[in-house]
Amino acid sequence: MAARRGRPAFKPTLALRRTVEQLVSVGESHESVARAVGCSRETLEKHFVDELATGASRKRREVVDLLYKSARAGNVSAIKKLEEMTGAASAAEGVRSRGWGGDASGPAVTEPAAEARPEKLGKKEEQQRAAEQVGGKYAVPSAPKLVVVNE
Repeated sequence: MAARRGRPAFKPTLALRRTVEQLVSVGESHESVARAVGCSRETLEKHFVDELATGASRKRREVVDLLYKSARAGNVSAIKKLEEMTGAASAAEGVRSRGWGGDASGPAVTEPAAEARPEKLGKKEEQQRAAEQVGGKYAVPSAPKLVVVNE
């Protein structure tokens, strides 16, 4: 039997899966996570589909669990942080209930249209308009009034 050539197939371990979840949960890009794990971005996206998709939410759940445990133990900082998080969540829910969220709770309502943008000018037109608006010390002096007496 001949020996196989080439690089051995990538095999993700439990430790690598945890690492991917942690890096995704703090907002690292796929490129950055792939470099940290020691594979290409394509390999990362092939072998760590679940971790890339749900890793951030899993880690957030773990953090919230730890906060609740600390708050129940009497940690004032944890209590304040949970109060802040629940206040922000209820405010976000209030916004969604007004129709601005566009989720399953109701139809999405578009924001009011912004004022019409001015037509984009070329470089020369911008320079000409800027020159016409110069005032103060560098303004173009007005033409002199001529006093002509024709008798």
